[in-house]
Amino acid sequence: MPRSFPRRLRLPLREAVLTATTYFVCAAIALQLTRFDAGIAIVWLAGPILFARLSSTPRWRWAGIALACAPVGFCASMLFGFHGLVAVPLSLLCIAEAVSAAWLVRRLYPRFGRFQSLPEVGMFLLVAGLLVPAAAAFGAALCAHAASGIPYWKAWLDWYAGHALGFVTFAPPVLLSLRGETRQWIAAAGSKRVGEAAILLGLVVAASLITFGQNVIPLVIIPFVPMVAATLRLGRFGAISSIVILVSIGLSFSLAGRGPTTLLHGPMAMKLQVLQIYFASIVLIILPLAAELRSRRRLVDRLHAAEALHRAVLDRMSDIVVRVSADGTVRYASPSARQVTGYAPAELVGSSMFKLILPDDVPTILEARSRALADPDQTAILEYRVCCKNGDIVWVESHIRGILDEDGQTSGTVSIIREITRRRQLVESLTAQAMTDHLTGACNRRAFDEALLAVLSQSLAEPAAEETPAGCLALFDLDHFKRINDRHGHATGDDVLVRFVSILRGAVREGDLVARLGGEEFAVLLAGLGVDQAHLVCERIRMRFEETTIRDPLGNAVEATVSVGIALIVRGEESRTIMTQADDALYRAKQGGRNRTGLPLPADPEERRSA
Repeated sequence: MPRSFPRRLRLPLREAVLTATTYFVCAAIALQLTRFDAGIAIVWLAGPILFARLSSTPRWRWAGIALACAPVGFCASMLFGFHGLVAVPLSLLCIAEAVSAAWLVRRLYPRFGRFQSLPEVGMFLLVAGLLVPAAAAFGAALCAHAASGIPYWKAWLDWYAGHALGFVTFAPPVLLSLRGETRQWIAAAGSKRVGEAAILLGLVVAASLITFGQNVIPLVIIPFVPMVAATLRLGRFGAISSIVILVSIGLSFSLAGRGPTTLLHGPMAMKLQVLQIYFASIVLIILPLAAELRSRRRLVDRLHAAEALHRAVLDRMSDIVVRVSADGTVRYASPSARQVTGYAPAELVGSSMFKLILPDDVPTILEARSRALADPDQTAILEYRVCCKNGDIVWVESHIRGILDEDGQTSGTVSIIREITRRRQLVESLTAQAMTDHLTGACNRRAFDEALLAVLSQSLAEPAAEETPAGCLALFDLDHFKRINDRHGHATGDDVLVRFVSILRGAVREGDLVARLGGEEFAVLLAGLGVDQAHLVCERIRMRFEETTIRDPLGNAVEATVSVGIALIVRGEESRTIMTQADDALYRAKQGGRNRTGLPLPADPEERRSA
């Protein structure tokens, strides 16, 4: 073929001859055997053949295929169908019908050709089984009516029924055969699989012969059973092979005057139309079944692959993955649960997740799960404590999300849990260091400020009686501490500070906060004590410190005393005001000669002046 010939019209000689010959043979058989009373062929084989050929070929070669089939279609019509000029438009309508169906199906479903899903099968039935044959039938009926006087609507119905049923019945098996589905299946199947296919397809042959080899009983349902079995076991290969077997045997016997169609009373044209309806019904059942099975098998394969990947990941990850139902029952636990909790996954599944959680942390878990169940798109993150099988307590961090069921309702939660005991201990250690004076071990100024604010907030939140005191603040300042450092050295001064903190802790309650505010100044929060009680505590501290013997490295005794200022923690007051009142009381103690306790001033002005 010359190089100047347009690319879209180029077609290898062997392919052109084979396509044209097949089209001519199918058209001739249909016209010769299924055209009655000089009408339209009841069964049309050529259109499905051309449709399948186009659907399995790149679109740029369609023009060459159509041009190769056009003259042989005209010749078949002239020899066995309508003669004269009317053969030209009818043969061109047949070509245009197949091309239009192939183009429209590919346009609406670009991946068409393998019948792998219900949408693909549905699109094919809509286009090739309804729209295109119905549209082509209008022009064909007009030509047939003009050529031989056939009633217009009868010609339209014969054309539509023959061509639509022909597309539905013959196009799928031919198309899948051209795509090599049969060859691929046989190449991939083992000997056992091939033996199973031979048995099932042999049953289809036997059922078809029983159905169409006798004229007594209409056993048209018999082939359906082995065809379904072949489709279920062999997939699309079984469906295609079964359809080809049934159509070949059924059409051959029916044209020979045998089979269930002989039991019908009417012309042969009507019998063949009923036969095509029967074939099309079988195709409409078997093909969607094969497509759905194919889709489900692919889905199952993806699920198996995803499950294998899922298990491989879970088996190798240190984090725990737990799936819990809405009522708190563990449905799945990953293998890493044993490493963290000591429990095997089988010991956890079926039990309540709350049995591992410390009771104090259960409300936090319940609140987080409620949020995850209410909004599955959000992730709840929290930390809590878990009791291990050996009795150890570990901290974990959990990311919780809700799980949706098939109805879109939350059916439970899935959690990714990571042990954070070391991290938690490190955070607590750093927090303690940030809140602790490194020399004396007492709390620092930051911890004291937060504790004082907490006492004030708590006193405001609790509707306590007026006579119940919120507490007292005691400020301590070591007398002449600079003189101690100058005379005995800073190391001895540090010993004095450490000893004083030890005396403070030994004289106050366990819950009272002892803080070093800076230098030689200390504070104690005496929660719940009145001024008189706080005064007794401070005097005990002052006298113990005064009586304590401290020596420097040379053995010299260190004389050290402390002055104290007490302020009452009043509800509604600011922390700055309370600190000022304690400073004033401390100042009065120093002004009074040091080594004594300064009390808060009375609220009454007269009493304050006398004090």
